[in-house]
Amino acid sequence: MKLFGIIIPKEVYLPVIIVLIAIVVEKFLKFIVKKTFNPNKKHHRFDSRKLRTIRSLLCNVIKYVVWVIAILSILSVFGINTAAIITGLGVASLVIGLAFQDILKDILVGTSILFENQFAVGDLVKIGDFEGTVIALGLKTTRLQAYTGEIKIISNRNITEVINYSMDETLAVVDIPISYESKIEKVEKILMVTAATLKDKIPALVGEIELLGVQELSDSAVIFRLVGKCKPAKHFEVERQMKREFKNSLDKNGIKIPYQQIEVHHEK
Repeated sequence: MKLFGIIIPKEVYLPVIIVLIAIVVEKFLKFIVKKTFNPNKKHHRFDSRKLRTIRSLLCNVIKYVVWVIAILSILSVFGINTAAIITGLGVASLVIGLAFQDILKDILVGTSILFENQFAVGDLVKIGDFEGTVIALGLKTTRLQAYTGEIKIISNRNITEVINYSMDETLAVVDIPISYESKIEKVEKILMVTAATLKDKIPALVGEIELLGVQELSDSAVIFRLVGKCKPAKHFEVERQMKREFKNSLDKNGIKIPYQQIEVHHEK
């Protein structure tokens, strides 16, 4: 190739062209995948959760495949026999498998998670001691983001048990302590009347709030338990709203919620 009278060898310009082509191809293929598996559009085979996960996984596959081909193409420009490399990969597959068995486990487990529908991108899950929303499911790792913003990256092979809060309706559970001086019948009536009004105030509720009754007689309070079914992964949000509404209602009716007090005695 000649540019401004200067002869540029193919070993200089072809790798640049290959890299540019790889970037364009990767972006184009990812664009097609994102259009095809768009979670914001209705799909006859997959729900939005699975669409996000398939999209994330396919984008990872595209990235690896495109750049492996690009690297092999660049090597061939420099006269390296890539056919021999590919053939050699078949012979060395056992050695590579032993050396990278953890990576292979990650890929197999990641694929299994997707097709067994254990969880998907956007689900609220608990893996080990960490609870958060799945923001990415890749061939090798899964990323969770806690509600406080921390992101945990977990190797797929280490995912053995998962608690998924997003697969079905969850239960909001609220315990309300009431002072021993308050009449149980009066408290129950106030709680039930308030509970009956919350379905319209809390959109995430899917049913009526149920008063289970006295849950515990603690040292300083009678504890009442209320429960309500809510949309998947919305139980924490619903619990906070329930506590707010019940606290306001009890305050208006003069019912005291006890709190810890310390008595100090001074000896003369």
